[in-house]
Amino acid sequence: MEERAWKILIVYARFGDGHYQVSKALEQQFASHPGARFEVHLVDLFAEAHPAMDAIVRCAYAKSMTWFPKTYGWSYRVTNGMKYDRPLGRWLHAFGQSKMASLLQTIKPDAVIHTFPFLATYPAMASSGISIPTYTVITDYELHTRWIHPLTDGYFVATEEMKAQIAGMGIREDRIHVTGIPIRGQFRGERRSRLEICGEKGLDPDRAYVLVMIGALSDPERLVDSLLKLELSATLLLVAGRNAKLCRRLAKRYESRTEVQVIGYADHIEAYMSVASCIVTKAGAVTLTEAIAMGVPVVVYKPMPGQELGNAEYWDRKQALRMAKDAASVRAAVELAIRSREDAPACRIGQTDASRVIVAEVLRGGGAGRTARRSSELASPAVRIAPAGREAGEALRGFFEIDPPFDTRI
Repeated sequence: MEERAWKILIVYARFGDGHYQVSKALEQQFASHPGARFEVHLVDLFAEAHPAMDAIVRCAYAKSMTWFPKTYGWSYRVTNGMKYDRPLGRWLHAFGQSKMASLLQTIKPDAVIHTFPFLATYPAMASSGISIPTYTVITDYELHTRWIHPLTDGYFVATEEMKAQIAGMGIREDRIHVTGIPIRGQFRGERRSRLEICGEKGLDPDRAYVLVMIGALSDPERLVDSLLKLELSATLLLVAGRNAKLCRRLAKRYESRTEVQVIGYADHIEAYMSVASCIVTKAGAVTLTEAIAMGVPVVVYKPMPGQELGNAEYWDRKQALRMAKDAASVRAAVELAIRSREDAPACRIGQTDASRVIVAEVLRGGGAGRTARRSSELASPAVRIAPAGREAGEALRGFFEIDPPFDTRI
């Protein structure tokens, strides 16, 4: 008799593309696992539970990053210290609770994995009277306390520093696994030849290319105009993503410039990374991880206050990228990155196969015990305030009920 397939529910959100790509990387790994069968369900919980609100919030999120970056950074710092069991935490994690309860009843997953901190799984399980192993994959190099919940069976984090931070908040160390951020196999495997990729994409293999993830960047025209003044001879590959309006606008503006090629959404972005001499991008953790894993020199343009700045600063400390705060300095950073690569080709910084490690741990943890959690685990351990949010948090502590440090160990 064939063994029943494991049912895995992966909960993500479309605030940026990174959370979805991490979910796809995990799905890819589950599908290729040799020792068990898996039935994987990817769910954008907020979009399915509140489609109209999801569209509004995603639009507001994107606009805030362009128009009000300091306001976004302020709100990030203020809430970095929120507790799951206080009004703000309960309110945020209640979004999608009914939908999540329905999914748990219909899919009956053996494990739930969060790649975005909408943690409606826990109130949904409490209301349904069921217990399922749950895991959280933190998709940044900067920790925000919104990811933390005492009933999470396992955390998969990018760095040893983040593990120490979470352990310092009272989470047992054996629940925290340093794996790196999962990326899809095509960013870790052997590259196709430059000649093959250029032939497929209609590119000149003898020409230098600067890959610009323009769809996620502010001041796109000013940035492109600055890059067109590069002293080095290079073609700009502008990836506009799903922003069709921007794609049309850029194509019209630069239609007479042979050194500019506008691209819409590129599902196989690794092909363009393979032939690029440099990539200019925002500081999304997944894009940075993909580019660095492939050894492409990275220039981060105007890192957003909050998790993006934290991501950029982490890799900047490792001298794995350069940061540019305006259109004028990005040109110099790109020229330096290209010249540095010509003098000494970039080395790939070692990355653990995060997806493989996570799947193995989920399989081990899910098989080891699916019994109900002890009632003692349902106590209300608090969460320490992260240093970055302490000063701002003092001002709004009464409203958000963000508590000071405590010593309870989960």
